[in-house]
Amino acid sequence: MKTYFGVIQNGRSFKEVKTRLTGLGIKISKYYPGLKIVKFETEKEVSEAKFDFFITIEEEKEDFFIQ
Repeated sequence: MKTYFGVIQNGRSFKEVKTRLTGLGIKISKYYPGLKIVKFETEKEVSEAKFDFFITIEEEKEDFFIQ
């Protein structure tokens, strides 16, 4: 399962986004209301065209480290 972050467009509500994502069978992990960012998990292929309610979508990366 892959984890993604999506930034909600202005004029869209979290309730609307939540309804659409759950309708697609996508699990919402966390919502950051101050930033309008939704963290979600899915096995499906994600393309920005399908998710027109997000400004951008980024896959969570595990390529960082602390020295």
